[in-house]
Amino acid sequence: MKVNKEVLIDLFERKDKKRRKILHELYAEFVLTSLSAYYVAEMICSDLGKPGLINADDVRYCRYYFRKTPKPFNKLPVKTKRHFPSPAPESRPQHTHNLGVKNALKAPWSDGDAKDMQDKISVKTKFINKNET
Repeated sequence: MKVNKEVLIDLFERKDKKRRKILHELYAEFVLTSLSAYYVAEMICSDLGKPGLINADDVRYCRYYFRKTPKPFNKLPVKTKRHFPSPAPESRPQHTHNLGVKNALKAPWSDGDAKDMQDKISVKTKFINKNET
């Protein structure tokens, strides 16, 4: 059955539950405009030829419950890699120090016993009296 203006008039006169949904289906262009609800109700009533049949509350109801939901964003599909359980962790190679082999880089080592460091270091602090030095 095709819904038309005569069916809508009959539904509003009977105060049927589905009357507002059908009102929205027939007059969605008018209902969803930014015009006032009173003006939209008058326009629809004049189109139907029955003044006072549809009021502003019906238009507000349609705007609230039957408004178009915004389209979701076009999201790119998320590509995920399947993670397989990794094998046992590899053991780190232990460095074996061969003390018998001389170092290839010859670093200059100093002999701590040969130098008397106490004579060359003078420590001055604020806690020592100047007379005791």
